[in-house]
Amino acid sequence: MSSILVVDDHPIIAEACRIVLGDVEDVVAARDVPSGYEAFLEHRPGVVILDLTFPGEALGGVDLLHRISSDAPLARILVFSMHADANIVASAIKAGAIGYLLKDSSPDELPRAVRQVRLGHRYVDERINLRGVPLPDRVDTGAIATLTRREKQALSLLGEGTSYSAIAEELDITPRAVARLIKQARIKLGIRRTSDLLRRARALAGGDDTTN
Repeated sequence: MSSILVVDDHPIIAEACRIVLGDVEDVVAARDVPSGYEAFLEHRPGVVILDLTFPGEALGGVDLLHRISSDAPLARILVFSMHADANIVASAIKAGAIGYLLKDSSPDELPRAVRQVRLGHRYVDERINLRGVPLPDRVDTGAIATLTRREKQALSLLGEGTSYSAIAEELDITPRAVARLIKQARIKLGIRRTSDLLRRARALAGGDDTTN
């Protein structure tokens, strides 16, 4: 079982994570940026839960995000913060975070976010309004690998501009089944907006499943 690393200067947050996740996860805690980086190198956790603000370092968590992402580009990092400002959220995602959850979320939201981030799916608290805020295009090869052959086929054909009815004919299934495949692929890839889905589909159709 891979561990979860919690980097937060408030011990109560680490303890709360242990209570919420401890039944199924091995939770390791660090209280500042240097020890957080050392703990990451030592434990190579499956997921990092990271605050952004530390004493004396306004957004030191973003710096740690950069360091971890540079060392391990496929690291699964979930920001757990009180900052709901869209620009801060975007900065965290650009620095390498896959997920972003607000600290006043309900207790059952954290395990859900951890599960999605562990799979490489982007997860952003639905209360955060990112409309009009540019986010980096990010395709996680681990997330692509979770797609079934049928889901990849349907998404690739969609990227070629093929209609649902034509995809159904090509795959010898019903249009409703096509819609279901596309929906499943969308969930697995952590995609919310249709424009992002189409961009991902075009990338897959072009034979590029490592970039958007």
